[in-house]
Amino acid sequence: MAFTVADYILKRLSDRGVDTLFGVPAAYCSPLYDAVGAHGIKAVVAASDLEAGYAADGYARTKGLGAVSVSYGVGTLSMINAIAGAYVERSPVVVINGGPTSGDISNLHKFDVVFSHSIGQDATDLSAYKLVTASAARASTVAEVPAAVDAAISTALRKKRPVYIEINKAIWTSSCPMPTGSLTLTDPPAGTENKLAHAIVGLVRAAQSPLILVGTEIQRYGLADKAADLIAKLGVRWASALIAKSTLAEQGPGWIGVYDPPHSPPSVKNAVEHSDLLVTLGCVFPNGYASLVQSAFGRMVQIYGGQVRVKTAAKQNAEIGALMSALVTEAAKAPPKPVPPGAVPATPGPASGALTYQQVFERIGDALDTSWITIPDTFLGIYAAANLPVKGRDAFLCSGVWASIGHSVAAAVGASFGSSRRPLVICGDGGFHMTAQALSTMAQLGRNPVVVVIANGIYGYEQFLIDAGYFSDPTSSPRSYVAFKPWDYDALAKTFALPLAQTVDTAAALDAALAAAKAINGPALIVAQVDPHGLPAELA
Repeated sequence: MAFTVADYILKRLSDRGVDTLFGVPAAYCSPLYDAVGAHGIKAVVAASDLEAGYAADGYARTKGLGAVSVSYGVGTLSMINAIAGAYVERSPVVVINGGPTSGDISNLHKFDVVFSHSIGQDATDLSAYKLVTASAARASTVAEVPAAVDAAISTALRKKRPVYIEINKAIWTSSCPMPTGSLTLTDPPAGTENKLAHAIVGLVRAAQSPLILVGTEIQRYGLADKAADLIAKLGVRWASALIAKSTLAEQGPGWIGVYDPPHSPPSVKNAVEHSDLLVTLGCVFPNGYASLVQSAFGRMVQIYGGQVRVKTAAKQNAEIGALMSALVTEAAKAPPKPVPPGAVPATPGPASGALTYQQVFERIGDALDTSWITIPDTFLGIYAAANLPVKGRDAFLCSGVWASIGHSVAAAVGASFGSSRRPLVICGDGGFHMTAQALSTMAQLGRNPVVVVIANGIYGYEQFLIDAGYFSDPTSSPRSYVAFKPWDYDALAKTFALPLAQTVDTAAALDAALAAAKAINGPALIVAQVDPHGLPAELA
């Protein structure tokens, strides 16, 4: 059997450890799905295009590289929100799209005949994805395929961002040469790394209260061991940004907690914001961090995106892997300073009474062990989730910068394939409405995420941002546009054929439901009912 264009793409992906293709098949990309079995890749068909994108993102964050393919136009444009989040949060997803043929494009320009799923332009998807990927290219001929595919996958791996490959749908099954040579996986050192390391370590040694803030690039580039070694050799306090939570195990000398402004614990807030030297390793700063960056600009070392800024000096290019190695080497030249013991999580109270946000997170925190990867959504509880006592490394995943509600449930589909840990989703009922169909995918494929929906009948975070006074006045009504009709969760669970679904309103019942969910090998839905006027302690 001939080796085809579809085979070329799948071979390159499988060689990089990709064993799952997410998507919604269509005529534009069906030959790709027909070929997956020959490469040891499983096709996971999602319940929607958006779910497919989120799932590929969750897989990429846990496995290191993901892939997704949906229909041209109607599928890719529906999915673009998920890929935009992957772009800003450094998640390497390969988007593979079947595109129009040369005949389609000729008919469009000559006869004004709109090809399938087209808006009347010949490069809609390509143009759109150039905005949300590190590389977007179209291969119109077989001869163009190897270079386009190799460049795209190399870029995804080097930049840790999504890429887009569009293939003329007429050439999917055409004969294609097999891949030759290896892909370029890292950028070369810039030559500045040793000098920068010497300067940065010198600043840390001279500071009275330095602090390292660990960011997402440390996890994405596999630099956790080097970051831990650097912290130990310097003897320095450290925290992590929300999106990088559990990149390092949250324990040991110097650990202070997760910095997630504007609602960080006071001890973490004071330590980070009053440090006289703040070294940020691979941090992506969303708007909540603006005050910190503005106030600390002249006492900050920022390492991110292939560049380094030392205080107010101009940015310099530096490859992060080479720089981390140089920093560890430089730090080893002197003994570490003494630092305080790591912060210890608060002991949860007893499981008693009606459920509150605090009890939900205490009960979940008490149930966590090394078997779970916690995946919170963007909702009222995201700041509480930042303080969960997750165990070990790579035990947490969230949309902490893009903040797209509904990401968690669908990302758990991908994480269930990409991680050895079992996904534990914590989601508001508003976010759950966005991607609830992912439960059907989980049940159909025998995946085992546990989804905890904290139900209050409103888009609570929106209400909080618009009018937080609602939560302090039990007689008040929410804004009409943030309230919605509660779902019949029991009926929903039956529709999706879930092996376990429970609605609970007491702390003891939540404990029992979590234990029951852990005991089964399948997806579970737990609906935790809370007072609509209730708030997590972090927001109260």
